[in-house]
Amino acid sequence: MSSGMLESRTQEVWGLPPAGYFDPQPPRRVWALNVLLIDDDAADTALILNVLRRHPNVSTALATDAPEFALRQLETGRQMRPDLVLLDIQMPRLDGFAFLAALRRIPAMAAVPVVFLTTSCLSSDVAKTRQSTALLYVIKPETYLELQSRLNGVLRRVSTGRWSQ
Repeated sequence: MSSGMLESRTQEVWGLPPAGYFDPQPPRRVWALNVLLIDDDAADTALILNVLRRHPNVSTALATDAPEFALRQLETGRQMRPDLVLLDIQMPRLDGFAFLAALRRIPAMAAVPVVFLTTSCLSSDVAKTRQSTALLYVIKPETYLELQSRLNGVLRRVSTGRWSQ
């Protein structure tokens, strides 16, 4: 077997491009997002984590139902800095708006994207969101597939940095 045939065969087996091949397209960027979910509903948390952990661009998905604990962990650096915070609004001890205000007082968290992911359809919550530093207001859907679709849209926006409609 000639050396040229061996080279060609090796490239074919390993999926290497042929010698002299030039691909004008840059390699696709792969994002590895760390996501923190703050939600007091165990069933919602389980579904959301299931979607996030199956997403190819999410490397870490953590959740807590204790917003005060999460703030302490983030402030002291014991919690990895997330690339995205998904935040419920209606929580018993500390609501989402109070959590967001406290989060923004932590210098390392000032620019982290926060998305409200909530069951609330109250116009007052939507209005407060517009005045806050949250980037999106997403209503939790009724079906798993719709949840997956909405979260995919949010993750795509985080990956690209494009937040406008």
